[in-house]
Amino acid sequence: MALDTVADYINDARVLLQDTVSPYRYSSDEIVTALNYAFMEVRRLRPDIVRTYLNSSLPTYSSASPSTAVAVDVQYRVAVLYYICGMVQLRDDEATQDQRASGFLNKFQNVMLTIGN
Repeated sequence: MALDTVADYINDARVLLQDTVSPYRYSSDEIVTALNYAFMEVRRLRPDIVRTYLNSSLPTYSSASPSTAVAVDVQYRVAVLYYICGMVQLRDDEATQDQRASGFLNKFQNVMLTIGN
């Protein structure tokens, strides 16, 4: 999976969240909201990525447009997916989700702050 579109992020997030059977625990709107929040965090941690790939403005995605391309460098796409999963789980009521949510958010931050070759 290439994580090219909004639908790709929704589908892959559902797999990591173990939410693949309808009716879904997490709505597509919740997942896309987390996708939009991810770009605020990307800008905070790596403003250079926003300048290079997004022309200094943050995108806003919608579950109503699932075929919309998500503008982020390939090497950071999985990190964005981790952020989505972490944020969605943080909003969950169950205390057991907190540890998984923290794990996803820590993975996001580690990938964003690690300098690759």
